[in-house]
Amino acid sequence: MSPQSPVSTANPAPTSGQEHAVISRQVVVATPIGLHARPAAVFCRAAASQPVKVTIGTPDGSSADARSMLSVLGLGVRGGQEVTLTAAGDDGDGAQASVDALAELLATDLDA
Repeated sequence: MSPQSPVSTANPAPTSGQEHAVISRQVVVATPIGLHARPAAVFCRAAASQPVKVTIGTPDGSSADARSMLSVLGLGVRGGQEVTLTAAGDDGDGAQASVDALAELLATDLDA
């Protein structure tokens, strides 16, 4: 299965009385075993280092804070599955860069 090219979208959504862009990007998980154990740990550490909260979601509508190892494991993301990464924030918050960095990470084999 060839990975689909990532898509990035920005949609305005009100947060705490201010307008923030909601940045979303879809990416296919390249690690054959999916986000299990070591690959999930690598991904969650990278998410925890981002300046904004990033959420990872599956096609069935389930989602989790990308910084939470247990929550990410609970999603049961498999290799080759498409997930959506989402973050809210302004350009100065680093939301787009955070989503892009984590998407690039998922597009590589984290178990290699």
